[in-house]
Amino acid sequence: MGGILLGKKDLEDLRYTAETAYKTTEFWKERFSDVDIDELKPEILASLTDKVIIEPHDLHEREKVWPSYIKNHEIFYGVMRTSGTTGKPKRIPFTRYDKIRTSRQFSFWVEEYLYKQKLASFLPQLPSGSGFLTATSLEYMDVKVGFYQIPIQYLRMRDALIEEFRDTRATAIFTLTTGAYVLGLTLPEDIKNDIQVILVGGETLSQEMANAILESFPNAVILDVFGNSEDDVTGRRAVTKKGMEPFTFPESLIVLKENEDPEYKDYYEMYITKIMKEGELTGLPLFNYKIGDLAKVVDGEVMNIIRVKDVISLAGAKLHIDQVMDIVHRYPFLVDFVIIYHPLSPGNPKPKAIIKVGYVGEKPSGIEDEIRELIYEANNPVRYEVEEAKSSELVVEAVPAEKVREGLPQKPGKTKRIFIVGKDL
Repeated sequence: MGGILLGKKDLEDLRYTAETAYKTTEFWKERFSDVDIDELKPEILASLTDKVIIEPHDLHEREKVWPSYIKNHEIFYGVMRTSGTTGKPKRIPFTRYDKIRTSRQFSFWVEEYLYKQKLASFLPQLPSGSGFLTATSLEYMDVKVGFYQIPIQYLRMRDALIEEFRDTRATAIFTLTTGAYVLGLTLPEDIKNDIQVILVGGETLSQEMANAILESFPNAVILDVFGNSEDDVTGRRAVTKKGMEPFTFPESLIVLKENEDPEYKDYYEMYITKIMKEGELTGLPLFNYKIGDLAKVVDGEVMNIIRVKDVISLAGAKLHIDQVMDIVHRYPFLVDFVIIYHPLSPGNPKPKAIIKVGYVGEKPSGIEDEIRELIYEANNPVRYEVEEAKSSELVVEAVPAEKVREGLPQKPGKTKRIFIVGKDL
């Protein structure tokens, strides 16, 4: 089955991209060995996801995956460091062509939403992820945008945070999804009223989360990015109080294939191909990159994307972080949560999840039972494994907000919701 095709389907650009990768990259020379590149079409590529494919663990094979023009220093390149889905750092080369390509992905938004805005960025200016590439690509556009860097640590330092906003008079925000939510709870009304644009990414933006952010920033539109260090801004959409637009993929070819997991029957597996224009040499060619994310498809369009890596297994059931996020952010007094996961192991015959939710003010009566019931309502397999089969445990603890992350590893700039005992703890 070929699957659903979205995004950039230009035949000449696809063939140039494949031809360049075949000539310069050992990995793709092997993968394309039985493919006629001169006749390559998006539909053919979509039918080859069992052969012409790359996965996150493959990126560690730098001698095979990096093209010769990177390995032989034929052009200037930088390297981004990202842990991503594999548990150890991946190193992703990028060139000025990656920045030019990213600028094309963003150009519509810049003209439509960011013209003469003052953009306050909480994403660190370090070569460690797609946020860096997004920020630095602005220089390749003829833009009239002010860019202000604010330390991400200020999200936890209210006085310093407010002083920065008063001083910069920012009208737009660039941050992780949860960071935007936290800012909505922290900033005074007059500052929030000045914000026109909120550029977010890095975590699933659910409808509940979007509603909560827009409620805090009454004059803002949310620009939601589906990004990854390997392909930067793969997808984008705008979100307003009227609703969510579907994602568009201006510089990538997306193949969507039906997911075999019955728990995610509305979601499709994503395969990403990074399309170059003729003459470009991006740092990392990608064809049918199976990053491990799932796309919710409605009437042939992608309406949401969830991160499969943000999931835990409770025996035969899966508890996904976006389900918990949806539920927690229904309550204005709940401002943070983490999941402490005890996986199945020789010393632990019962997997266990402890969901710690942080509240402000007085502890709401019965909130733990209410959250647990909402999780069961959204995820019947979890209910079965915990309550009937008793093969796993689910604990919900409500604690003061400042105690949610007490004793957990702190990594400024790195969003983490799931802490795995034996790995992260």
